[in-house]
Amino acid sequence: MPPIWRAASTYIVYFVAVGAAFPYLPVHYRALGLDLGTIGLLAALSAATQLVAAPAWGAIADQFGRSRLTLPAASIVAASGALALAVAREPIAVTAAVVALSVGLAGISPVLDARTMELLGTDRARYGRVRAWGSVSFVVSAALCGPLIDARGTGALFLVYVPCLALTALIALSVPRRATQRHAGLRLGTSQLIRQPRMGRFLVGSLMVWAALAAVNGFYSIQIVALGGGASLVGLAWVVGALFEIPIMWTFPRLSARFSAERLLVTGSAIFAVRNFLAALAPNGAVLVAIAPLEGAAFGLFFVGGVGFVAARAPAGLAGTAQGIFSATTGLATILGTGAAGLIASALTIPGLFAVASVVGVVATIVVADAVRGTVPPTGAMAGPVHAHVPIVAPASEAVPVPITGPVTVAVHPPAASPPASAEEVQPCAIS
Repeated sequence: MPPIWRAASTYIVYFVAVGAAFPYLPVHYRALGLDLGTIGLLAALSAATQLVAAPAWGAIADQFGRSRLTLPAASIVAASGALALAVAREPIAVTAAVVALSVGLAGISPVLDARTMELLGTDRARYGRVRAWGSVSFVVSAALCGPLIDARGTGALFLVYVPCLALTALIALSVPRRATQRHAGLRLGTSQLIRQPRMGRFLVGSLMVWAALAAVNGFYSIQIVALGGGASLVGLAWVVGALFEIPIMWTFPRLSARFSAERLLVTGSAIFAVRNFLAALAPNGAVLVAIAPLEGAAFGLFFVGGVGFVAARAPAGLAGTAQGIFSATTGLATILGTGAAGLIASALTIPGLFAVASVVGVVATIVVADAVRGTVPPTGAMAGPVHAHVPIVAPASEAVPVPITGPVTVAVHPPAASPPASAEEVQPCAIS
């Protein structure tokens, strides 16, 4: 099996686990008797854990550039936490299990994203096509788990969640490394990445986007149930959203060539704001399902664009650390978003929370638009010669606006990388 298909297989199995748990865990917490404020605090605690753990996992992956063990280790920790959560009933036990689960989950997505970028090599624009397979498996898993939970209760989600996280660890062992030489230390490289003026503004804008999204998504399933929907309708909402995410991810290379990745990022942020506003007005669960495609489209545009935006600016050999930092903004956003969401929902009701999130989304869109406007990738950011249809972006330290009228071919030749450890690490692959 080609190396890139091994990465795609890892996405598939991992997102079966995510589809079984993400839409239904808030409902599971409610079934355990936890109130809205406590559920919000659990989400904030999970995010705080990931805020610290995600960059740490990324740094470990970069420090041991030829090792395949980082990703499986994170998956095993996550599976152990999920198993503990399956049997937890008391608040203290639930809290401890959530922390363990969050530590493991923090290391899966950013490390897998960085590993995929390594394997794609000069064809990084096709990342969205690899990641889209995860969305496909999410759709199938969420759709099938809804009826299962209706029939057997919320605890049934763990019958899928735990085994799939364990299987993720097994498959991840087969994903090869394409090691590169670091040209900056971990601390220095991280500092260089964050201190780029436009990168700093982009991370702030991303923080606001993810905070608003976390606030809404944390209570979306609960609101569907509160408006009379069951677990099947909850699953349908997430399935519909993910279905619209898939074609966006798959066609992202063509979309970015035509409209520029920067414009797609801004568009994704704006769509999130619109979706939050419409959710505040929803009179029943069916309307929340009907607007779910907006979330899927927005996520496909913003997430894929964001991963590429960060990857293009990562110091050589620090791809995992860079993606860990991007993931950490999600963790911090979830702390801020869900932590405040529980209080806002208690004071203003859930629709009031959604309205506040819409306002935050508008401000976030303005910040992101300012951050990505007219910029060019640093010359040392790519892992090898790159020939792709991408917009020109300038290093923040040299921020010189460049007008873009169409796709531009960019060739970047960084310092030579260290030789790969094996033959299978030498060839970057692409999914066509």
